[in-house]
Amino acid sequence: MAKLPMHMATVTLCLPFDIDSEAEVTALRCAGIPVDALGNAESGYLFVRLANNRCDNIFRWFSNRLERKLPQP
Repeated sequence: MAKLPMHMATVTLCLPFDIDSEAEVTALRCAGIPVDALGNAESGYLFVRLANNRCDNIFRWFSNRLERKLPQP
């Protein structure tokens, strides 16, 4: 069976759960995640989940490009 390429998150960001939406969009953009005014990813895939501490959101953005690492000789 062929191995599937593993795609790690391009950017991972942890923000407080109660942050206001304008500050959230600003933080995402400063981290390099391309989002629109509503916080939706303009490219790639943005996955958001609640952190284990239940007080933060973890944002993981995956770009459209898959970067493959070539095996070292």
